[in-house]
Amino acid sequence: MTAQLGEHTHVRIRRAEPADFAAVSALLLEAKLPIDGLDEQFGPAYAVAESAGRVVGAQGIEQYDGAGLLRSAVVDFAFRGHGIGEDLTHNRLEWARNAGLAEVWLLTTTAAEWFPRFGFARANRADAPDALQQSREFREACPASAVAMRLDLAQGV
Repeated sequence: MTAQLGEHTHVRIRRAEPADFAAVSALLLEAKLPIDGLDEQFGPAYAVAESAGRVVGAQGIEQYDGAGLLRSAVVDFAFRGHGIGEDLTHNRLEWARNAGLAEVWLLTTTAAEWFPRFGFARANRADAPDALQQSREFREACPASAVAMRLDLAQGV
């Protein structure tokens, strides 16, 4: 998947590689998003957006007993507003469907109005599967005030 920004800048979505970890961590820290536990799950379930050899966005799906946790959704400030976040989300949800996940959850303090376009709906955090609730994201990284959202992949949304 490739998006065009301006005349000369192209963005390509690809599977994350171990060498991308530092760049993704830096983007998350710059955006004031948590990196807790990222090192434990970073790998093929993550995708990056790349422009001119530089990582400019990322998003991942962690797996917990048939459920996914969408996390680390970030786009470099200079590249926002060009659909890169949407491309990353579509890419990861397709990955989750192909991986056979039944549902995907997320926690957000800033994007609760953005994710419904993909079929996510607000949910009670306590209704998340037990294995997912034991993730570092649920236990430590995201505050209790974060909005929980759920997408039922079985409904084909």
